[in-house]
Amino acid sequence: METKRPYFIFFTSTFILFFSACTEINQSVSSVELSKDSTRRAPKAKAADKSMLSAIMGFFDTAQGQQNSEDSDTYAIGYLDSAANNLFTIPIDTFSVNPYGFQKDELISYPDSVYQQRFNNITSDLELTYNSHVENFIDLYAIRKKDLTERMMGKSMLYFPYIEQVLMEEKLPQELKYLTMVESALHATASSHMEAVGLWQIRYNTGRWLGMQINDYLDERRDPYVSTQTAVKYLKKLYSMYGNWPMALAAYNSGPGNVNKAIIRAGRSKNYWKIRKYLPSETRSYVPAFMALVYLNRYSKEHNLRPQLPELPFQAVDTVRLYHEVDFEELSDVLALEQEHLEFLNPALTKKIVPASRDGWPLVLPLNKIAAFESEYQSLIAGYVSDDEIATTAQVLKQRKEIVPNAPDLKLIEHKVKRGQTMIGIAARYGVSIRQIRDWNAMHDNVIRSGQSLKIYVPESQYARSRY
Repeated sequence: METKRPYFIFFTSTFILFFSACTEINQSVSSVELSKDSTRRAPKAKAADKSMLSAIMGFFDTAQGQQNSEDSDTYAIGYLDSAANNLFTIPIDTFSVNPYGFQKDELISYPDSVYQQRFNNITSDLELTYNSHVENFIDLYAIRKKDLTERMMGKSMLYFPYIEQVLMEEKLPQELKYLTMVESALHATASSHMEAVGLWQIRYNTGRWLGMQINDYLDERRDPYVSTQTAVKYLKKLYSMYGNWPMALAAYNSGPGNVNKAIIRAGRSKNYWKIRKYLPSETRSYVPAFMALVYLNRYSKEHNLRPQLPELPFQAVDTVRLYHEVDFEELSDVLALEQEHLEFLNPALTKKIVPASRDGWPLVLPLNKIAAFESEYQSLIAGYVSDDEIATTAQVLKQRKEIVPNAPDLKLIEHKVKRGQTMIGIAARYGVSIRQIRDWNAMHDNVIRSGQSLKIYVPESQYARSRY
């Protein structure tokens, strides 16, 4: 079968990772380099009287120092927009016992000296730095928003195998995959207050500049495959511009223009920590948040973080090519597949419609639905007439006028044609002839299209029954 994207490999890898995570408790773990005496268990969080927004805004006020409230509001709202995703996150706890004896609901933090030593031990090309800004975000993700972090870690098993593959092909650091956690909390359809969209939160102008398709029916920023390729190539360009990753990440978040202005204001320094105070507030938080997540993914067990795996109704997928327009509702009915699953697998199709395509649109389906699609394909496209067919068969005919019957006992019904319906079937349903339908609608032939409205006249005694 012809395919466009390696989704089969992608989701098969996901299943393998899923199985590995579920059995990890039976494996031995390496001993931590620090004694348990250096660990302190943070007090359990009390039930907050404030809303989530108020709480997180308060934290950002602390994390970002002396900022005005407008900057703090902007970053907090953007963060929550990206993080608010509950689709397919019914938690499957991957660890029944923590290797260090922590109970499931215990919150763990460490002294500065421990954090510093661990950062020194992380081998990376990303120039990771530990300081108070990074510590604030470790506290946010490991304690204040522990549940969000665990859900992100679980969802990473869906997307990271493919992201890792692209990063490896482009010879970029694997840790860059954690940007999707900062950007969107791994929510493929996330949208921020700045109108950035998708896993990688790509803005409209940036996406178009990078060659992405964005229109009424399609938004490739929401496609995990296309957006990953695009974002990784963009990151590679930014790294070549600035020569170090903290600066490249700042440019990814706020744009090269803001970074270049900050460089000038900082005396032409290209050290992120020196230009940081001249950057927009969100970017001042962006790089420390990323470094905190790199650390926490490396030391998740030490912080009692337990990935909550998404419970998916499928384990592998493949693509089929669909050349004609079909909406998700009809696909769902014909394939006996939940519409929300179609939406999850095809997030780039913003109108929930597969558009007509000369080359064939690669529709992603669960592997166990491929055979059903092949057998039902003809019913899905029944009644469809392509533009080419119309252009090559068009004939100029004398204009016809609609014939309105003058019988007083006839009632008008507006019938909307559904995909797969034929003139024969519609005529039989209402007990009329095909010729009558053609006369009532000024039609030259029997060609009908999905969505077309037909005027049908039926006896008053049959009117109520015929409408349903």
